[in-house]
Amino acid sequence: MRSRAWVVVHPDDGTPIEHISSRLFGRPLYPWQYAGLVGAPDSARVDLFPEADHLYLDMSDPLAAQYRSHHEIRLRDGRLVLVNEGFHIHVERMQRQGLGLRVFHRQLENAKMLGVTRIEADAGRRAGENGYYTWPRFGFDGLLPSDVWRDLPPAMKGMRSVLDLMACQPGRQWWKRHGRTIPVAFDVARGSRSRQVFDRYVRLRRKATWR
Repeated sequence: MRSRAWVVVHPDDGTPIEHISSRLFGRPLYPWQYAGLVGAPDSARVDLFPEADHLYLDMSDPLAAQYRSHHEIRLRDGRLVLVNEGFHIHVERMQRQGLGLRVFHRQLENAKMLGVTRIEADAGRRAGENGYYTWPRFGFDGLLPSDVWRDLPPAMKGMRSVLDLMACQPGRQWWKRHGRTIPVAFDVARGSRSRQVFDRYVRLRRKATWR
């Protein structure tokens, strides 16, 4: 899953990108590996902003401005964490066509190869956002706020995380109607609950969305 996206490095404090990559990944990376960490399609542009101890990456469609995403990579407690700060598809006809699924699939495989242990996101339900529902469908999990699980129907009272809800059709329907913005995370390890949920979702959607 090598990406042929155009990668542009924007130096900040003069620290070579190779040094920052070595701190994070233990070695310098090739441009296609940076592109892979954000799941960039081959036609995308990835702008890389190195800082002293982390990296910012912006992905965009340089020709038609159809999508844009923002990411951060840093070490936390000695573990490599990738943060998806936002992914927006601006063109309505591009929405619900499987682009987000393909981008995340590429991102996940590259993240695993490069030692990322956790991918975090803000699963938003604001104007124009549906991450509160889409990220959990992809396998991201997060604890339900206390006031949310207190309002759950009696049959769901034992559920404490969004993946608990997504595991059954009534739970998915309830969350789609009543869900809200919450922080979520994806456990990259093979065999994790996140991976199992994502793999099932891919199997369900493959015929309809894969290109």
